[in-house]
This record gives sequence, structure tokens and C-alpha cells, in this order.
Amino acid sequence: MNKSIYESYSVNKLIFTFSFPAIFSLIIETMTTVVDTSFAGHLGNQSESALSAIGLLSPLLAIFVSLQTLFAISTAIMISKYLGRSDNLKLNKYFQSGFIMTLIVSIGTSLIVLFFLEPLLLILGAKEEVYMLAHDYLKIILFSNIFSSIGYTLTSSIRAFGKPKAEAIIITLSVVINIILNAILTFGFQLGITGIALGTLISELVCAFISVVYLVKNKLWFSITRLSVKEHLFMSYKMFKIGFAQTTIQMLAGVSAFIVNHQLITIGGNSHISVWNIANKMYILMLMPIIGITQAVQTIIAYYDGKKELAKKNMTVSRTIHYSFIYGIGITLVIYMFGNHLLHIFTSDMSILVSTMDVIRVIFITFPLLGITYTIMTLLQVTGREIHAVILGITRQVIAVVPLMILLPYIFSKQNILNISPPFSIFFSIPLADIFTLGVAIVFFRKSKKSNHN
Repeated sequence: MNKSIYESYSVNKLIFTFSFPAIFSLIIETMTTVVDTSFAGHLGNQSESALSAIGLLSPLLAIFVSLQTLFAISTAIMISKYLGRSDNLKLNKYFQSGFIMTLIVSIGTSLIVLFFLEPLLLILGAKEEVYMLAHDYLKIILFSNIFSSIGYTLTSSIRAFGKPKAEAIIITLSVVINIILNAILTFGFQLGITGIALGTLISELVCAFISVVYLVKNKLWFSITRLSVKEHLFMSYKMFKIGFAQTTIQMLAGVSAFIVNHQLITIGGNSHISVWNIANKMYILMLMPIIGITQAVQTIIAYYDGKKELAKKNMTVSRTIHYSFIYGIGITLVIYMFGNHLLHIFTSDMSILVSTMDVIRVIFITFPLLGITYTIMTLLQVTGREIHAVILGITRQVIAVVPLMILLPYIFSKQNILNISPPFSIFFSIPLADIFTLGVAIVFFRKSKKSNHN
């Protein structure tokens, strides 16, 4: 019997083998929103309104993504864990339950938002032309959300089966289709923001379809097994517990994004929203390799945890922290030196470019620290300390970011500190929250190591 990739490769080789496709896949997947923002920034007279519309929708889109991770990541982890234990029966059952729950959550989410579409747009702050553009875009994205959820769960499962390259190829093809269709529908057929949304919908549908075909063709698709309601609920609950941490963290990010938008509209205006939309997209794009490596090692850590190989599990965590920290330093230097050139992919408006670069210089100050925090969060999530991982997410998004976003503009409106305007002071909440969250993460990490030694 041939050894699995987990047994054949060293820890270092496993990290790189899984990380590069995962990073590439996440960057390519993130390019969906980046591409949408980029096309929106080149709609001529509608550019600022289109950028503001997508920016105002970002909290809601973040919630969509967070709910997609709920069963996508946990399904992949359970596949890896039972692959390590050579328990194909349980692997099959968890795969089946994870897929069913993905359908239930995604369809349910889209239907709820569709029912409350108009009041939600008003709550998000959309008015006049921005409201119409946001409405046209979101109506189509609600359908895209279903296929995106299916594709995310299935591509994560493909990676968990030890096929990370296949995952990368499928997602790359999906995004290439998205870019081509966006260009054709947006500018060729003059559909504007509707063309952008349609391009995204079709590309997500293609990703889901190809993933199903690949899994079936390679005999990795689950065989339909009769499950009692009790058994299905038990397995769904176990996966919910695993995915809950990541979902909560990303959902809280959506909440903080809403507060940023609210503060910027109240203190500044739509122009500030368009600037933040671009800066945030650049930040997320650069963050993807860190999320990619930590998501990739989830399956490695889960495998070694299942095999009870503590030394290899600890080595995986240690190496991941080192690699992500080095990446963080490198990318921060690149952004500070060449960020103004990279921003041209989003817009050609010089006033927006200059303002966005000022924001980027602030939010990237603590970027190298994120790899450490995300790795610790991953370790806690995979090794049964999901509550600690959730606490880390709450620490950053609720305990740190939200109060700072409210307090800093108030302080800077009362005191003239380095000529920083109240709207601009909001962005300092991000590096300050990163430092505080890292401190809490280190405390949890030390407690985790002590409990392993005892």
C-alpha cells in the first residue's frame, strides 16, 4: 500500500507543498473581489459611486465569506483527520454531512438577505446612485453566494485529500473566467456593475461544477450513506464547533467593517468609503498568503493530531510562525516602497490614489505580526481549543477595534495631534488592535504548550 503524502514528506516539504497551492488559491479567490473593485474603479463617471457601493456592501460580503468557512474548513479538517486514521467510513460520513450543511447555510443566508434586501441597504448607508448600484450588484451576488459556498467546501476537501495542486488549478480557472467575463459583460455589453456581478456568478458556478467533476472522476466524492438525524446533527455540531472560531472571527470583521463605514460616512463622506474600499482590498490581498499558509497547515496539524505525533505537530506550528513572520516583513517593505504603483490596478484617479496610500502606510505598520497571531489561532482551532480562538477574534474585532474606531476620532477632534484629521485617525485602530491581540494570543499559546506537557 502506497504511503500518503503526509507520511512520505518531511514537515518542511509538507508546509510548502500545501501552502503554495493554498496561498495561490486564496489569492486567486480573493481576486474575485479585487477584480470587482478594479472594474468598478474604471467605470468612468460612476467610478466613485461604484467603489462606494461595493465598499458599503463589504460588511455583508464579509459575513457571506465567514458563513462559507463554517463548514468548508471543518469538513476539510475532518477529512484529513480520518484520512490519518484510515477510517474511510467516518471520512465519508463527515464529507456528506459537511456538504449538506454547506447547502443549507448558503441557501438560507441568501434567502434571508433577499427578503430584507432594501432595509439592509439603507442600514449599510447606501443612498441615491450608490443605493441603485449596490442593489443591482447584490441581487446577483446572492445567487453567486450559493455556488461560491459549494466551491469553497469542495476545493478545501480536494486539498484535504492531499491534492492541493488540483485545488489551485480549479480556482485559477474560475478567476480567469471571472476576469474575462467581467471585461466582456462590463465594457463589451456595457452592463456596468451588473456585468461585474454576472461575471462573478458564472465563475463561481464553474468552480463548483469542476470541483464536483474532479472529485467524482477521482473517486473521492462521498457515497450517499443513510444517516440518522441524531448522527447527522452530532457530526454537524462537531464540525460547527471547529468552524465556529474562524466564522466568528470573519463575521466580527464584517461588523467592524460596518462600523468603519458608518464612522467614515458620518465624519467624512463617500470619498472616504471609496478610499477605504481600495486600501482594505490591498490589505486583504497581501494578507491572503498568511491565511493561506495557516489554513494549509490546519490539515497537516489535524493529521498529526489524529496520529498523536506531537513532535511533528509542534514543528509544523513553529515553522509556520517563522515563515509567515518573514513574509510579513518582506511584504511590508514592498508596500512601503512600491505601494503607489500597485494601487493603479484599482483606479486612475490621482486624488484617490494619494489618499489611499496614506491609509495603507498606517494599516501595514503591524502587518508582520499577523502571521504569529493567525498561526496560534489555527493551532487553538484544530486542537480542541476553539473557544480560545473565538476569544482572540472577539479581542481584536470587539474589545480592541470597535472602541478604538469610536474613541480615536473623538480624541483627534478635540486635540490637534500631528495635524491628523478625525476621519483618518480611524485607521490607527487597526495596528493598535493587532498589537493588543498578539499579546493575548501569546498568553493562550503558552497555556496550550503547558497543557500539552502536563
